[in-house]
Amino acid sequence: MKKKYMAAFLVPIGADKVLGEDGWEFESSQRLSKGIVGHLIAALKFDFVEMYSGIKKYVSDDIGMSIFFDDDNEVENIYFQVSGDSLRALAELCQGPEVSSEAELFVPQQG
Repeated sequence: MKKKYMAAFLVPIGADKVLGEDGWEFESSQRLSKGIVGHLIAALKFDFVEMYSGIKKYVSDDIGMSIFFDDDNEVENIYFQVSGDSLRALAELCQGPEVSSEAELFVPQQG
């Protein structure tokens, strides 16, 4: 049986969100800190999968994480594929001060 996934994004606070022809696009002059990335990897027990074209991919049991880097190797945004109760766990983690001080979780299906 194939799992049903939902998309979620971690973006800088106040980033413009636009649904374009190629999917969701985010515009912000701010970038996410590498500290957030380290915090997510440790808290959600991610394993590194691969890096290609400025995207670094990780997986855990019910979450896939793709980190998108800009031309200066700064973190533009993070895309998550979540299934099961993993969205709830991710949302709780993102409410903590390590994440919420500079980023917001955007779940398109929830507006």
